[in-house]
Amino acid sequence: MIKEAKDIVLAEEYKFGEEYKKYIVTTQRVTDEGRTSLKVTDTSIYDGHDVGITIQDPISYFSGLCEDGLLSSLVLDDITALDVLKDLCRRGISERYPDASADVYTRLTHEIEIIKQKGMVGGFLIIQDFIKYARSKNLMISPGSGALPGCLVAYCLGITRVDPIEENLSFERYLNIERETPSYCIRIDVQRGGRFLIFEYLSEKYGSGMPGLLKMLDISINECVELSIIKDAIDNISSGKGQRIEIAGIDKNDPAVFELLASDETEGILYFDRCDPHTYLTCWRPDDNGNWHEYHEPLVTEDVTLFETIRPKTMDELMAAISLDRFLPEEHVVKYLHNIKNQQFITYECSELEPILLTTYGCVIYQEQVMRILQDIGGFSPEKSDLCRRLLSKRHHLAVEDMRVDFMNGAKEKTGIDAPVANAIYEVLWDEARYCFNKSHVASFSLMIYEMAWLKVYFRSEFIKAVEKYRGLKSEI
Repeated sequence: MIKEAKDIVLAEEYKFGEEYKKYIVTTQRVTDEGRTSLKVTDTSIYDGHDVGITIQDPISYFSGLCEDGLLSSLVLDDITALDVLKDLCRRGISERYPDASADVYTRLTHEIEIIKQKGMVGGFLIIQDFIKYARSKNLMISPGSGALPGCLVAYCLGITRVDPIEENLSFERYLNIERETPSYCIRIDVQRGGRFLIFEYLSEKYGSGMPGLLKMLDISINECVELSIIKDAIDNISSGKGQRIEIAGIDKNDPAVFELLASDETEGILYFDRCDPHTYLTCWRPDDNGNWHEYHEPLVTEDVTLFETIRPKTMDELMAAISLDRFLPEEHVVKYLHNIKNQQFITYECSELEPILLTTYGCVIYQEQVMRILQDIGGFSPEKSDLCRRLLSKRHHLAVEDMRVDFMNGAKEKTGIDAPVANAIYEVLWDEARYCFNKSHVASFSLMIYEMAWLKVYFRSEFIKAVEKYRGLKSEI
């Protein structure tokens, strides 16, 4: 048996303020009967002179560790990590889509190929592994966060619980082969106490430096009070009434749940609890000079009238209400409120817009809708639509005007739409793209809200008991 240890200084690709961080990563390789395994024994910030190898791309470095033996417990000698990922995805897609169309399989194949090209196969396997472990220990995991729920691979692996096909979410919003990807940018929310158990598991299986290595790759594990409330409520029901609730399997179209959310009985429910804002939202806003700053805001609805006016009756309306309850120009909210009351008078510049904007009553609310308009009408590729969305949101005039020409030409070629109509559609995107919300995130967020409201409707005392246990504690959503 041969043991090796090597120290590597890793320079992060992304910045914090004006400074780059460097890490020293210590690994231990063990070769036994020709089989190599690797563990990360330490990861720490390093501020001395460069030693060893300096690597500019954290993802590529991590991919190298995975190929070097870090995945030895997940990948057998005669197969590759990619083979394992494909096999897990095949099982997952057959369970989640028993009658999946060819388009769904084509999308899955495409996503796997991009994940492979980005060098992220090993990372997805490790995330799937520790989430599987967490669920085996009966830990409550969030439905998803950020843009990741738009990834069909993540859904098939059980990393997320939001159906990207049903919700029309975009993979390229998360991972675009034409966009530089300095980190994984994945956040996993777990119940209180769950992070320690997961870190303990990671340390034992992959080495004590593994949790630090994930942080460097921007794969974070956060603890969420709301998940603890859901978990404790389910445990209270189990111990008190002998019922085991599978929260992922509840009816998502229950009128009683939406009636509760529109009432004044929302105490204890994420985002709707006006008495105890024990959660806060981290957001970024530009100042007058275009510089972006981080803010923390209580996750309590600012505009009571908005919810009373909309009175969400479906998940689509709930997601829209939450997305609109931000710092937006008044006309964006007024348009939605007008259209939801006057649906028979909604018109579209062209027929291709209707299926894209139907669930939001003719309004462009989500970033994913911007991308679909660019694709379905302008003929943009998914990758180009994501790049254009970013340019529109950041108001890059010159680049946006070049894209306008491409959109108008593409619309004429793909759908036969004349230049004035195509220009009018693009002008709407220019006006609204900067205010659009990431639907992948709000879909996950709304699902947690719905699950809490469902528990309160049908098991009120058990839910309130769980709420009181965590009263005053904070989560970062």
